[in-house]
Amino acid sequence: RHESSLPAVTTKQLTPNIQLKTLQEPALEPRPLVLLFGWMLAKQRHLDKYGNLYHSKGFDVLSLKVGPRRYIYRLYTGQVLIPQRAQATVEELLTFLLKPELRSRPLMVHGFSVGGYMYGEYLVKLEQHAKVRGQGQCHRMVGQIFDSPVDFEGVPSGFATVLTKNPVGRQVIQHSLEAYLKVMEGPVTSHYLRSSKAFHENTLRLPSLMLYSRSDPIGVDRNIEKVMSRWKQVGVPVMSRCWESSPHVSHFHRHPDEYVEAVLKFLDSVGLSGAGGQQGKPHRQAGLDRTAGREAGKAAATEGLQQAQ
Repeated sequence: RHESSLPAVTTKQLTPNIQLKTLQEPALEPRPLVLLFGWMLAKQRHLDKYGNLYHSKGFDVLSLKVGPRRYIYRLYTGQVLIPQRAQATVEELLTFLLKPELRSRPLMVHGFSVGGYMYGEYLVKLEQHAKVRGQGQCHRMVGQIFDSPVDFEGVPSGFATVLTKNPVGRQVIQHSLEAYLKVMEGPVTSHYLRSSKAFHENTLRLPSLMLYSRSDPIGVDRNIEKVMSRWKQVGVPVMSRCWESSPHVSHFHRHPDEYVEAVLKFLDSVGLSGAGGQQGKPHRQAGLDRTAGREAGKAAATEGLQQAQ
């Protein structure tokens, strides 16, 4: 593990929840930007594992952390369970993406677990912004990757699993949240449903990659495959990698080579496989050169991911 093999980056903490890391080396074209929508309680060092992969391929990285407060008694003040807070964070994100240094960048999304909910809120806000400020941000979106995405029905069990390992405690938290979402249908649940609808409809028709597991009780495989099937029916290109036994948002940890290979193959398919490359256009290289480049890129990206562990 050699830290010197990773490209030098500059870090800016834009808000407590949003961080931007940009490569220091100059670029001839606008450098692609990946938006990392983190899972609940993800720490920055966790997201940096994935950010290193994208840095090694010439991307800048904007990461967004989500989740409730650490203590259960403060759960209902959490960012995710009060949609207005999540929406405020997404609004900040959209504002940053309109700044001169970012407004011309091709955009990729890589979301994890409940980050799928935040991405849905992002799509809702994106549609609102398009009506007011034009279609600029929509046209910059190139593709989306989701790791163990959790839809609306998985929120109560997902929160309970993250907050405690005690089976009885999980049941109490899950039932409490189910009751909360039922009682708060207007001010809370309606926002979840709107976010879920935006995620399911994929109105931007973005090429997609799903990374999931048969054994994940939170990011349930049948729900993920239902979403993929719906996207395919409307002509959205969908790639996937499913593992038989791999914990929630732990697929890279358990299967690093396969995970990196799936991500790099997807980036290649949407034309973002190289720094300053043919962004957003199909990559057309000779087969032999393409395969050799992918193998070299996979080795470098895997090393970059591991260095943050």
